[in-house]
Amino acid sequence: MSFSRRRFIAIAAGFALSAKPGSAAPGDGARWRGVTLGAETDLRIVGMPCPQAEHLIGVARAEIERLAKQFSLYRQDSALVSLNGAGFLRDPSPDMLELLSLAGSVHEASEGMFDPTIQPLWKAYAESGGRPGRASTRRALERVGWNMVEVSPAIVRLPNGGAMTLNGIAQGFITDKVVALLKSFGLEHALVNVGEISAVGRPAGFEAWPVHLDAAGTSRKTVGLRDRSVATSGAVGTTLDASQSVSHIVDPRNGKPAPVLWRRMSVMHRSAALADGISTAAVLMEAGQLTAMAHQFDGLSIDAISRNGSSFLL
Repeated sequence: MSFSRRRFIAIAAGFALSAKPGSAAPGDGARWRGVTLGAETDLRIVGMPCPQAEHLIGVARAEIERLAKQFSLYRQDSALVSLNGAGFLRDPSPDMLELLSLAGSVHEASEGMFDPTIQPLWKAYAESGGRPGRASTRRALERVGWNMVEVSPAIVRLPNGGAMTLNGIAQGFITDKVVALLKSFGLEHALVNVGEISAVGRPAGFEAWPVHLDAAGTSRKTVGLRDRSVATSGAVGTTLDASQSVSHIVDPRNGKPAPVLWRRMSVMHRSAALADGISTAAVLMEAGQLTAMAHQFDGLSIDAISRNGSSFLL
């Protein structure tokens, strides 16, 4: 599989008396680079004294690590890997239950186009170089279906042979949790990005955080965000095969790669987790379906570019 999209977390932060962006004195701020959910992570805090910034970096890193141990597909000690291996997870954490509840809401609103149980299909694509045969796809589809998952405070249980991925919503969920934690430490103005972006307050001297909406094959657009989140998906740019012709977004209803209906699909909402999950499903939808889904979430907006280059705003 070929993944070209770089994910990172960046926090540009300041309190009410901090300097304007880019004017911090030498030695101010702090930075950390690592890996989160199998992707590159870059954590930066600017506009405050180094000791304070380093402390907040430590706080954010601890929260990222805590949540990665719940949702990662790549760590053998994660709750998700345990669930996929055993087929069940006893006494799931409150965070796991909260995220699965959000996933269920997006699944219902998208009429099944968002489905975390798609992992067997992903495995079929991975094992075949991005081109599984009909029999392989059919066997995988028999294990896909959110309605076959049992979720309760006592246990999460998958269908026989089933597996789950939370990568279409967990990055946004972690973004929300990091934001909430930093705000509890008094942070008033920040931009947090774990692939999905959450803007808190505004930078000094500006009405909102300038955020670029970008995807392969489209021109960059800048929007202002204040106390809102944005997630962007596209059916082009990240691929599952060596020739880079098979979209990384697969329709869980039929097992086929997403047709290129949208070159860029950006979804904005106060919740980064909801924006993340909805943007994943939205690239599979026609305009009418998008409108119907968006109306189910108060405060949700969409800024998209269609396959023919026209703009779609909702």
